[in-house]
Amino acid sequence: MNVLMNGVGGAALTRRAILLSGGAMGAASLAAQPVTIASPTPRRISMAPAAAGSPFLLGATADGITSVRRRDDVHDTDYVRAGVALGAVRARVRRDATAWQEINTEGTGKPLGHDGIRMLAREDGIVIESRLLLDGDTLRWDISVRNEGNNGAEVGDLLLPMPMNTDFTAGQPLTASVLKHGFVSGHGSHVFWMRGNSAGPYLMLLPDTGTSLEYWDIDRRVPQRRGTWCAYIHAAATSAETAAAGTSWRQPVSALHLRPSEQRDYAFRFLWVDDYAAARGAITAAGLIDVEVTPGMTVPSDLHVDVALASSIPVERIEAEFPNETEVHRLPDRARRQLWRVRFARPGENRLTLHQPSGRRTHLEFFATEPVETMMKKRAAFIVRRQHRDPSKWYDGLFGEWNMATGTLLGPDNYDNIRGWRIYAVTCDDPGLSKPAYLATKNAEHPDPVEIAALDHYIDSFVWGGLQQTTEEAHPYGIYGILDWKRNRESTDPGPKGRLHIWRPYDYPHIFAMYLAMHRIARDHPGVPTRRSARDYLERAYGTALAMFTVPMRVTGWSAYNTGFYNECVIPEMVAALRVAGMAREAATLESHWARKVRAFVDPKADLFGSEYPFDSTGFESTQALARSALDAPSVMGVSTGSARAFADRQIAANLFCRGWLEPAYYYLGSDYRGTAGDAYTLTYMAQMGGGALLDHALNDIDDPHPLLRLGYASLLSAWALLNSGQASSGHGYWYPGEAHDGAAGGGFEPAPAGTTWLDQPHHRGSWYYSCEIDLGFAGAVRTAATIVADDPVFGLICHGGAVREGPDGLHVSVRDGVRRRLHVRRDSTSFDLILQDARFDAENAILVDAAGRWVSFAPQCFAPSATSVRLALRHSRERWKSHTIQIRDGRVVVDVYSA
Repeated sequence: MNVLMNGVGGAALTRRAILLSGGAMGAASLAAQPVTIASPTPRRISMAPAAAGSPFLLGATADGITSVRRRDDVHDTDYVRAGVALGAVRARVRRDATAWQEINTEGTGKPLGHDGIRMLAREDGIVIESRLLLDGDTLRWDISVRNEGNNGAEVGDLLLPMPMNTDFTAGQPLTASVLKHGFVSGHGSHVFWMRGNSAGPYLMLLPDTGTSLEYWDIDRRVPQRRGTWCAYIHAAATSAETAAAGTSWRQPVSALHLRPSEQRDYAFRFLWVDDYAAARGAITAAGLIDVEVTPGMTVPSDLHVDVALASSIPVERIEAEFPNETEVHRLPDRARRQLWRVRFARPGENRLTLHQPSGRRTHLEFFATEPVETMMKKRAAFIVRRQHRDPSKWYDGLFGEWNMATGTLLGPDNYDNIRGWRIYAVTCDDPGLSKPAYLATKNAEHPDPVEIAALDHYIDSFVWGGLQQTTEEAHPYGIYGILDWKRNRESTDPGPKGRLHIWRPYDYPHIFAMYLAMHRIARDHPGVPTRRSARDYLERAYGTALAMFTVPMRVTGWSAYNTGFYNECVIPEMVAALRVAGMAREAATLESHWARKVRAFVDPKADLFGSEYPFDSTGFESTQALARSALDAPSVMGVSTGSARAFADRQIAANLFCRGWLEPAYYYLGSDYRGTAGDAYTLTYMAQMGGGALLDHALNDIDDPHPLLRLGYASLLSAWALLNSGQASSGHGYWYPGEAHDGAAGGGFEPAPAGTTWLDQPHHRGSWYYSCEIDLGFAGAVRTAATIVADDPVFGLICHGGAVREGPDGLHVSVRDGVRRRLHVRRDSTSFDLILQDARFDAENAILVDAAGRWVSFAPQCFAPSATSVRLALRHSRERWKSHTIQIRDGRVVVDVYSA
């Protein structure tokens, strides 16, 4: 039976109470007395209403807390999933070496006389007690374990199921459910749940000083609790079992040993916080550690990482997992934070343990990689080495999927461990088509004749007249979808399920992004051979982009205007290229379609999370590109300046909502979250693509860019942790050592101890062994790569994507971003942006920025070896961009910043 524990403070809870009871009682009557509501469970409890000042509105049964709402909330959000209860504690216990016995307090609830509930379970003299009670502005959760037997006892697991309302279903408002952000890491653990509109308050759970968390998993045993996230105070028993199955859990775990009559107490607090800043403040005030890093927690070997720590209990020291291969130096404190500088020499996972007084420990997990430029090139070379080259095969030219665990090259004659309808991932759609899109994008920056020849072979042998309809066919430039183009072309079904399976707009952007990059290669690198002219590639890019808007609509009525697609962000660049090439009519036509899409998303009713699932975090590179067009050219796009700004703010909030920010682990910080909320499939392609969107927003749209510059750059670096690359001395890679796998990649990271990947392969925490769609992210990282110099309010003078040294003549900036064409400066005294158009910065010669920010000097590496000048775009203080052509003198270029 459901009982309101503290009255009702608004219509949100009233509506649910009426629905559950079938009554029509008004809010005033509900507030006047405890209300009994019909429930399937026969157990009844009753308790006095809480003081009116409590911000919590709670419902309860004997199973625990069945409803958690915020008093006077403007949105009707229940943070507990319907039909289950919060507050149960489960344990596995034993005496001596006997088998584990389970204890569960669920269903034992009794009211406390002061706005709370008490649950107690006993097994073989071991007593587990769970108490939840309102305490001022918080909901306190006290847990005790007591040994009432005559012999010692061992508690191997002590865990807290968190059955929160995290299910996103079609048709529900964004405020109906919540997304978990969880950081399980010793005494610094914290969890919060927030709504899809990003509006506060967030519900936060913090451990008290003597309590920590060390492990988590997903409850899959009991049907009504299936999918429930469980946090472990002790996890020795479960961790040993998953370790035996192959899991490498990276944090220390423990068991609790109790002597006769001994008791151990633990405590947590639920509280409401208004926003991210308030969450950081709550973490700090509770003695936990709020962590900021730059440039990220995936750390290339040619960069150091700075770590800023804030806590009411100072950190005494930092312990490196590999002390002989890690440099840790204390820096002067800044902004009421302790600053440390760390360099990792050991590739792969590296743990730092933060020590506070009284044995408190928090663990930070980093990942050390090769330099970004090395990884970009290794990935491209690997893709080419795995190209199918057999003219007798219909898939000649296909860039194949690779199993890093077995060294198997996949293709239409060998799908390896991919089964059922997912076999499409081998040849087409986002997994198959992302590889050539990345390869071409990389070669537009760092051209390699062998790789470009492989792309031309792919286009001629696999794409044109195969994957893609030619201009001589019924639907020019149409792209065939799953399962593969051969099945579709040879299908006996003449309709959309067979020979007209060209209606999936997701497929088109990868191909026109590839063509556009090939256009750039032919246009910008005249010494590199291509099979076609720059104009030919541009015509195909335009034809494919136009087909995305027209062919699916013509075939099945599928509109490309209402969903954000990966790689379509290059359309504005394509429009500009068409104009430069004298194709004004084509430019105007494509821009009109793009403007229609901009208007569709600027509409406040647009669904920013909808894609192939009710909740999908896949569109945020696209929505930022749409916002950029709306903000930069509102009249051309047909929107008002105010509506453009409102959309830009709304979509960036949505991007942040499903991205790890306060969770300092390399597989969380900057990663996008799907509906599984960081429990599965992190470091996806949208980690980097959406991270690039954050950087664009920070550099162009807000006055205080520094928090988003830090997060955006961490995102940009994050998924490079999935690239299996390394020197021979380190086995050529961390995840799957061996020279054959150097440059291979995983498609995502699985943080759970065990489970199944989206492609249906079992995992035991770590990187996938298939690359799947990750090259979408790598392409986004190439597009966005930049070196950013900033006066950061937390870290001081820093350089994202490089190194900076201040000298008497100004700043010496070493570029390490992987592309070396974009420099952004955000100093207190000056702000400017410089993009090279036909050259890159020399990696071995530092850029010199005048101390007053008046001029920049650098040594260029020109795309044309005989070039005597450099073309660039420059702007000062976020004003209008201007193009310049500047002569090279004595091997350097000097740019007057104020000429912008």
